[in-house]
Amino acid sequence: MPNLLVEIGTEELPVGTLDIVYEQIAVQLRQKLVDERIAFEEVKVEATPRRIALFVRGIAAMQQDRELEISGPSKEKCYDAGGNPTPVLQGFLRSKQAEAKDIEVRETPKGPFIFLRKKDKGRPVVQLLPEFLKQILTSLPFPKFMRWETSGFRFPRPVRWLVVLLDKKRVPMDFAGMKSGNRSFGHRFLAPQGFVIPQADWKLYVALLKKKHVLLDLAARETLIRNKLRDAFAQKQIDEDLVHTNAQLVEEPYFLKGTFSQQYLELPAEVLASCMKKNQKIFACYDAGTRLRNHFVAVMNGKRNGLARIQKDYENVLDSRLKDARYFYELDTKEPMEKKKPVLAQLVYLGKLGSVLDKTARLEKMAPEFAQASGHGELSADLARVAALSKIDLVTHLVYEMPDLQGIVGREYALEAKEKETVASAIGSQYLPKNLAEDRQKVKNSMGPLGALFGIMDRLDLLVGAFGTGIEPTGSQDPFALRRAGGSLVKLVRAFSVSFSLSQLVEANIRLYGERLSRPGELKAGLLKFLQERVAFELGVKAGTWPAEILQAVCRTDFDDLAGVYRRFDALCGLSEKEPKIFVKAAKVIQRTANMLKGYGKAAGEPRQELLIEEQEKKIFELVQTRMHEVKEPLDHGDYEKATRLFAQIFSAPLHDFFDHVLINAEKPELRENRMALVAKINRLYAGSLADLSGLSRIDEE
Repeated sequence: MPNLLVEIGTEELPVGTLDIVYEQIAVQLRQKLVDERIAFEEVKVEATPRRIALFVRGIAAMQQDRELEISGPSKEKCYDAGGNPTPVLQGFLRSKQAEAKDIEVRETPKGPFIFLRKKDKGRPVVQLLPEFLKQILTSLPFPKFMRWETSGFRFPRPVRWLVVLLDKKRVPMDFAGMKSGNRSFGHRFLAPQGFVIPQADWKLYVALLKKKHVLLDLAARETLIRNKLRDAFAQKQIDEDLVHTNAQLVEEPYFLKGTFSQQYLELPAEVLASCMKKNQKIFACYDAGTRLRNHFVAVMNGKRNGLARIQKDYENVLDSRLKDARYFYELDTKEPMEKKKPVLAQLVYLGKLGSVLDKTARLEKMAPEFAQASGHGELSADLARVAALSKIDLVTHLVYEMPDLQGIVGREYALEAKEKETVASAIGSQYLPKNLAEDRQKVKNSMGPLGALFGIMDRLDLLVGAFGTGIEPTGSQDPFALRRAGGSLVKLVRAFSVSFSLSQLVEANIRLYGERLSRPGELKAGLLKFLQERVAFELGVKAGTWPAEILQAVCRTDFDDLAGVYRRFDALCGLSEKEPKIFVKAAKVIQRTANMLKGYGKAAGEPRQELLIEEQEKKIFELVQTRMHEVKEPLDHGDYEKATRLFAQIFSAPLHDFFDHVLINAEKPELRENRMALVAKINRLYAGSLADLSGLSRIDEE
């Protein structure tokens, strides 16, 4: 089977475009090949700033045949009284390019209808390729487009050449004003001449590009940059976002070291690093103790002549930027932070919810209540202080120029104002975690408990306000980053194991919002469902899997204490792997008791000993009276594995014996209610405290 190679050569693509290329094209190409019934072995996609390369190994030369079954009109309309075809049938056959021998009559619930069975013969793949390649390339969701030629085709940057090869054969294709061929181009500065790609051979193609100073693989460019920074420049602290950005900007990384005046080291390290990153995409350098040095490393697109002049240009631009940063820093720190606080009234918060000053006031009022509710009463005053100062840096000159320094600037200005170091640190970490894929232990190491408490409180205020005014994420639309806020909230709870009543805190937040919320009564259910989804995302559980069912069981019992949800989930998942038989026994007890109680409308009271008749129910009553505390004690102390083990061991066999030999739904109401009370007591002991396992779908029979 032949191979397919496609290269779309462009002007330099904007940063971020390559992420969409990698995320979308391979998925769409595979799906399109399947939809078009074209067999293939492997799909590869790689990209540089000047080219997008697609490769399909082992693509079929012919589309697969298929049999179509098409329903037609009713038999009554297709044949006259003499059994002759009517014009209706003849028109149907003409429209489908079929003959009378291809149809059959079948009985349906609506009576006899005709059905057409037709073989759809596959076409040569070379005829199909141009159209579906165009469909894929025109459907990519790039944020910005350009038009540059008469057909009006839209793409992030103009297309300058096009290669489409099926083995050695050139596939004719018109795209964005270009005709396909087998001619590509190397690095813009180091190998601008055109060269021929003789055939669709991936290894050969990659090797040819390498000779032309093009490293095709984005991950390889990232690795080269990362390794060079570590090995040649002794950098341990590497900005991975900046590595990824630079890998999207160059086809052949080349490294240039520069310096700046030591006087700028008086500025906070993050300010210096942010200046370098934002304006010139260059790396700040640190010593072995992770202190910033007056050096930087620039990643150039290939080695050039005149490196000394290029280095000087980098240094001159950086010096200007750092002068600006120092000026803004000095301007901002001329007056105390709190003097800027009234200006927060000018910043609108979520449109309908007042200003950022209003939000600050809510957080200040919420702080003591949340600190007490989460068992950190000793931090009440500090948490309120963090809330009071947290958003002031939004109105500083430095954050206006460099928005990515939100929080960090607040921390530095708080330290300058002689605030407590823990308070300043919490202000600086309020926007962590930086991304939801970050490991929770790393998050815990990067901030303190005070910062975590504020981060949770801040995110919940945003979510209550948004859901209380009908702002909710839908599909891919999430303009206020609510998924990120929810994900950050549940990650912080997990990392720091912060226990508190979610419903209590939401109610307190609703009270503080007052009449600003347009639908306070409806927000709670939607917000809890949303946070359950965020917890599932944080745990990495997928719908339909065993962990997802365990998580649902845990949430059915209680979702008010998120930290408790994590602890119960971890314990049950661990036990189900280590001791599956014990776990199944416990689940079976819950399932059988829940099934028995289903539809039982009355609230089960306390079982009465004088109404016990059968030996099996007397045994169950004795266990309830004498051994329930053995399960309750580890439940109360959070030892969920031990509680599950004891629950299964104590109740499994006696309960099955009870169900197998005693009629629970007895005719006499007092007997029935007494037996139901026994069943409910056992069920509530576990399902009311740990997890309602009645919904598990894959419990094997013992």
